[in-house]
Amino acid sequence: MHPAWLQLGAGPFYDLVPFHSPRSPLHLDYHGNAADIAGSVIFRNLRLYLTLIGEGRIALLPSGAMTSESLDLLLTTMDWPDFDTEMTRHLRRPLDQETICPLDFLMALAIAARLIQIDGGRLAVTEAGRRLRENLIDASTVRAVFEAAFARVNPRTLTKLAHPWVHEQAGIVFWCLSITADLPRSVPQLTRYCFVPPEKFLDEPLNVLEVYMRAVYLTPLSWFGLLKSMPAVEATRVQDPLYQKTPLFDRFMQFDIERAQPVERPN
Repeated sequence: MHPAWLQLGAGPFYDLVPFHSPRSPLHLDYHGNAADIAGSVIFRNLRLYLTLIGEGRIALLPSGAMTSESLDLLLTTMDWPDFDTEMTRHLRRPLDQETICPLDFLMALAIAARLIQIDGGRLAVTEAGRRLRENLIDASTVRAVFEAAFARVNPRTLTKLAHPWVHEQAGIVFWCLSITADLPRSVPQLTRYCFVPPEKFLDEPLNVLEVYMRAVYLTPLSWFGLLKSMPAVEATRVQDPLYQKTPLFDRFMQFDIERAQPVERPN
């Protein structure tokens, strides 16, 4: 398996970091796809979250994290594909926000996208949050949420093993997915194709890059409706899911990049 990022020339490779910089060859069509992305899992969960905050049903601890009762409510009302919500419901009480990654991510995302703010120890919905809650979602709202998810929210909310530098590869990962995820692929395959391994991880016995790939990229992209996951069954053993692009991925992400290697180079 040849890493897809080897097909990037030096210029595009570095210009994709960060993915949303003015010089980036990645063009995200927010205007043409706002309605489709607004119908995704992540926006449905954000609308529900903002509604519950507006009803005064989400409370905070003195630490600023959500209370166990609030987390319980969110677990029973929200849908998080590719996350074992049922197992999480059986965790010992009181629940800890940091151990429930989608909910830790959700709160951080709402803050980073300026949909909520903490005022006097309580969550308050901003004007931008009220518009999203009322489903008045335009391209600027989609941009704020997407850029926050892949550039501003600490990826440790998605896996405690991550470090902030994991997001530095977002543009490279997006481009590699654009040319490799046309077919269902496993997490190890997509990690090999898309992630540029830092030297210090080359000899790690645990392939932590696969953890990063699934938790920080594949699962959130599926929540935005840009990837779909499906179970992989080999003989009688159920494996991790396979991931594939949805048609929305290629409508939303457009790259002004010429591949450095022949198209026929195997991936």
